[in-house]
Amino acid sequence: MGLRKLLMIAGSVLCVSLPMSAKAAVIVLGGGFAQMCYEAARAVDEPGFSTQLTGSRIDIPPLDICSIAISAGDLTARDLAGTYNNRGVVYFSQGMFNEAIKDFEQGLRHQDDIGELHINRGASMVALKRWADAVPSLNRGIELGALELEKAYYNRGIAYEELGDVRRAYFDYMKAASLKPEWEDPKLQLTRFTVRKKP
Repeated sequence: MGLRKLLMIAGSVLCVSLPMSAKAAVIVLGGGFAQMCYEAARAVDEPGFSTQLTGSRIDIPPLDICSIAISAGDLTARDLAGTYNNRGVVYFSQGMFNEAIKDFEQGLRHQDDIGELHINRGASMVALKRWADAVPSLNRGIELGALELEKAYYNRGIAYEELGDVRRAYFDYMKAASLKPEWEDPKLQLTRFTVRKKP
């Protein structure tokens, strides 16, 4: 389906609301490498991400920043889950969808009530064309009320359509469009549908 564009849920939990984007990040409080990992996840579309460390400018690859934060061993379960989510976002942005799924699943082992982890896992499965596997993750993220749910509905619409459930796909695209009226992608998908009332 050439018109479709895969988007991953974007948003945050705890205390920050992110702008509409094709990436996702969960804020981690407390600074240090975990905070830099969050910033890296938000900046995945910017070439040559670099960050400030101890007053001097150094370049650190985003995956390394996140890996250092994870291995430091000083994060709460929720912050560790968020950091796995953020590293998963970086993997996703590099097309490393299997690695992203592993990080989202690792994050869920630490904190299974972060909707973005479920939705990002589902989006990664959509990217891998694992349609049936994607739906339960997207459902759970929607149930948890993650931010920017329009992307979850949109990705679930893709999965449903590929599974042959055109009716559910249509309603998911409709929901995505209603949640974010200025977003053109769901509206574009809806133009492909013809709705007829049953006689």
